Amino acid sequence: MTSASDPSGSAPVLIVGGSLVGLSTALFLARHGVRCTLVERHPGTSVHPRAVGYYPRTGELLRQAGVEDAAVREASGFATHRTRAGVTSLAGDVLFSKEELEGDDDLGDLTPSRLLLLPQDRLEPLLRARAAELGADLRFGTELSSFAEDPEGVTAVLGDDSGTHTFRSSYLVACDGPRSTVREALKVPRQGRGVLSRHVSIAFGADLRPVLGDRRYSVVHVQNPQVTGILVHDDTLTGGTLIVGYRPEDGESLEDFTDDRCAELVGAAVGAPGAGVTIRSRFPWDMAEQVAERFVHGRVLLAGDAAHVVPPTGGYGANTGIADAHNLAWKLALVVAGVAGPGLVETYDAERRPVALYTAEQGSLQLALRSGKATPEQRAAVADAVTVTSGQAYRSAAVVAEPGGADLPVASDPRALRGEPGTRAPYALLSRDGAPVSTLDLFGRDFVLLTGENGRHWLSAAASVSAGLGVKLTARRVVRGTGGGAGTLADPDGTWSERYGGLRPEGAVLVRPDGVVAWRSPGADPGGAEAAVLEAVLRGVLDRG
Repeated sequence: MTSASDPSGSAPVLIVGGSLVGLSTALFLARHGVRCTLVERHPGTSVHPRAVGYYPRTGELLRQAGVEDAAVREASGFATHRTRAGVTSLAGDVLFSKEELEGDDDLGDLTPSRLLLLPQDRLEPLLRARAAELGADLRFGTELSSFAEDPEGVTAVLGDDSGTHTFRSSYLVACDGPRSTVREALKVPRQGRGVLSRHVSIAFGADLRPVLGDRRYSVVHVQNPQVTGILVHDDTLTGGTLIVGYRPEDGESLEDFTDDRCAELVGAAVGAPGAGVTIRSRFPWDMAEQVAERFVHGRVLLAGDAAHVVPPTGGYGANTGIADAHNLAWKLALVVAGVAGPGLVETYDAERRPVALYTAEQGSLQLALRSGKATPEQRAAVADAVTVTSGQAYRSAAVVAEPGGADLPVASDPRALRGEPGTRAPYALLSRDGAPVSTLDLFGRDFVLLTGENGRHWLSAAASVSAGLGVKLTARRVVRGTGGGAGTLADPDGTWSERYGGLRPEGAVLVRPDGVVAWRSPGADPGGAEAAVLEAVLRGVLDRG
């Protein structure tokens, strides 16, 4: 360990916070070949279940990073945990019952990924292992003491059991949670409804098999004279988490939640005296709607709960944070490599802040709906989960809007989207050399240009522009039918063009490394200047002037 006066510790990116979003940031950066160092004050990953559900779009992002298969295997025991219910207790009366993400089995036309139920304490080790495998420097038991930014980067003071040292980075990404010390040090204000209520999550062990029988719940709302709360059980049926509220304004405090009281609350929620309740851990948290007024502060970037706190109704918080990390990683990778100008990082705020505001509002609307207090206007404004997580539309300098194109809302039904610039590139199942290939598996590392079967001029333009700008750009021709020759993408069902907005055979679409459409042309350039057009597009997206 170096001393505090030795500035030798350095990496292009320093990540503060090693929970779900911090680990995702390290994972996505490492996948793009960026040297990054993550510091986390706790000795290891989360010991508390915390977030549980991940929507298909998050699965797509994990798929790109090589984690989805491991996560699906780890989550296999939760495959049948799809029922949200209200009960007097697990052993008592069922007040209501509803299937989660109804229609999920019908998403095959939209995505190859599925809803994942997996407690955060079991997902984080998978992210950690993959990030380390890809070369990320992960330092648990290390804390950020202070930092100072300047026009060229950030100097941080880090400390662990052996002392302190300085660390130099071009950028600092704050993933240090809702009480972010980084955000507070920057004095970045937050907007929104603020703290709505205070809660404590109680992780417990208990034999739930006799009371559950063949029932499997994703979420259980418990209400009886002894306890009101939300219970989630694990796939072993020998434990779970109970979430209950407390009211400081009425004199209640966290100190009131002793092991004995927590065991009483869990026992009342289970409703079976012989369950043998033990308390594993407690985790206090605030239900809040708060979004930072800016996500980019010079060389310091806010992500996850440091940037936005979303009411957990709807389960959007963790999904939104992982999407922050994914949006930011490719931009940082190109900027620190000198391929893009610093303005590309600035687009992180322009793209993710509107999404955070929208998602936080959706969480609050879900809260009103599930509490039975929603007005007719609020009920009408509630969007389904797939729209919230997969139907987002970005507007920024990293997206080239179409002349006369529709001004899309922040989120739309993804089935109604047709590859408009700023939206998730649609899924289509193609084939290459006789083997099926998803369009989503073409994206995630470099820029990708897809053309119709008569788009050879765009292919040659892509090769020259890629070489001239030093930008990695993969160009592929999509041929209707089953032919096209070795390496060509075939569209046997003829759906690709329609899903991408009815591109003509000579048209093209440019997809960013994050799988978002940057630009498209319905046909060839009228003046035959495809190379000039494509170069101008990439220069704009990359802040190259």
